[in-house]
Amino acid sequence: MHDGLLVVDAGGRVVVANETFWKLFSLREVSGGTPLLDAVRNAELHQLITETLRKGEPRQSELALTGAQKNSERWLQVSAVPMKDDKIGTDGAVVLLHDITELKRVNEIRSDFVANVSHELRTPLSILRGYIETLLDNPKTSPKELARILEVMERHSKRLGLLVDDLLTLAQLESANSNLQLSEVNLSELFGKVVRDWEKKLVEKRLKVMVDLPATVAIVRADETRLQEVLYNLLDNAVKYSHENGEIRLHAEQGDDDEIALSVSDSGVGIGKNDLPRIFERFYRADKARTPESIRGTGLGLSIVKHIAQRHGGRVEAESELGRGTTIRVILPMAR
Repeated sequence: MHDGLLVVDAGGRVVVANETFWKLFSLREVSGGTPLLDAVRNAELHQLITETLRKGEPRQSELALTGAQKNSERWLQVSAVPMKDDKIGTDGAVVLLHDITELKRVNEIRSDFVANVSHELRTPLSILRGYIETLLDNPKTSPKELARILEVMERHSKRLGLLVDDLLTLAQLESANSNLQLSEVNLSELFGKVVRDWEKKLVEKRLKVMVDLPATVAIVRADETRLQEVLYNLLDNAVKYSHENGEIRLHAEQGDDDEIALSVSDSGVGIGKNDLPRIFERFYRADKARTPESIRGTGLGLSIVKHIAQRHGGRVEAESELGRGTTIRVILPMAR
């Protein structure tokens, strides 16, 4: 059985327990007749079983097990059912322990996601509502002030639109029906197209773009639209966090394990070592206090990059150091 199973008698002594039960509590098998209290040191489990034996009624609870290693906490759903005898009443209990750690994790992610989305929506909506009320209360607003208000409202409405677009993209990528349109993608043409599309923003910050594409890495089998989306997201970050007159490098190389690595590097502000492991999480932003609101994105771009890479059977990597720039690498399997 995948679930832990324990049977105790009316005195709380072990009658039988399966291998899964002992593994859950990191114990070696204990012979029948041993008091459960001597074998398993868990107050919540003992209380549940004691109440079941005393009242003769089924009981259910959740139990947290903390392992020796960091982040090794496990959650169990524990169900205890009394065994009854017509003559002596309750003469034992059957206990079933079901691991719900993954379910807890998913629920926590869902809860965090809802909270983050609500937070991201609240600010632009509050600003839009505030300015709408201002215009309603002051219909004779001067043209200059009106132009300023409309400019702010347009900026925040665009941010709302980008957030909705990114949320829909993530939902589509995570859907079971999300299929890639695979084809032979010419990386030289793709890189050239992406750089041309971003030429205006690059010029505005006087950023120099270097494209390093070896002749041996010319074709990759991938969904071209999704791959272009990856590069757009990575370039967006590179441009935002680069200093003026900085340099951005687009690079591709073939790895040792039949893989192709596509990377975008900048020489900008960089990411601290504590933030780096979390940058691919939804809505996570490294050191928000150091990031001006004017350049903050939706917080979903790198999460989208990760999901697209995983859809291709690949993965993502990041290297960075504060003040020395960042490199984001997307590693894809080569077509056979």
